[in-house]
Amino acid sequence: MTDIELNNNLQKRTLGQWLFNPFQFVAGGSALFLGLVIMLAAAFLGSLGDLHFDGVIDLHIGKPAPLWFFEAEVLIDWLCLSIVLLIVALFVSRSSFRVVDVFGTQALARTPYLAALLVIMPKGFNRFAEYLAAKGMQQPATITIESTDVLFFIVGIMVALITLVWMVALMYRAYSISCNTKGGKAIGSFIAALIIAEILSKIAIWFLAVRTGLL
Repeated sequence: MTDIELNNNLQKRTLGQWLFNPFQFVAGGSALFLGLVIMLAAAFLGSLGDLHFDGVIDLHIGKPAPLWFFEAEVLIDWLCLSIVLLIVALFVSRSSFRVVDVFGTQALARTPYLAALLVIMPKGFNRFAEYLAAKGMQQPATITIESTDVLFFIVGIMVALITLVWMVALMYRAYSISCNTKGGKAIGSFIAALIIAEILSKIAIWFLAVRTGLL
């Protein structure tokens, strides 16, 4: 294959596979480093708007907290899922795999939430969310909303749902590739691991908040 043909193939793959299957190009230590940088950057952006990653697949507006707590949340989420998937893979996978690939690809798979943050962070989204919360609790709304706040909220919810599906798809693809699993067994074991990790991350974050006096 000539250099021109190779470059053309890389260009064809870049648009789709970098978005939905980047693990063919980045894995191991490189994926781990890049994923950690992205996760911590997302935690920093979330802290600016009190957006908490309070579960493996959760993103909610919450109480103000120090930056370290937001960073701890994303690390807990990532570790819970990676460890559970690693344990599950020891029973499901019939071939050897590298631990660094499991942790690295799962870190990189959390990239889509950066896109969600950029849409959810505007004040209009937060104002309307607080307005709905007050109405839901049958309390007087002390927040004055603007005409564009509804639009920000609707677009934000749609983008958040899309990025959630995108992120879960990346998490599964990362698990399938790094642990050499596929088919119904891979899907079933991933779903089970995701549910267990979600519960564990919720408990761990709650415990951390209680122990540090944030709750």
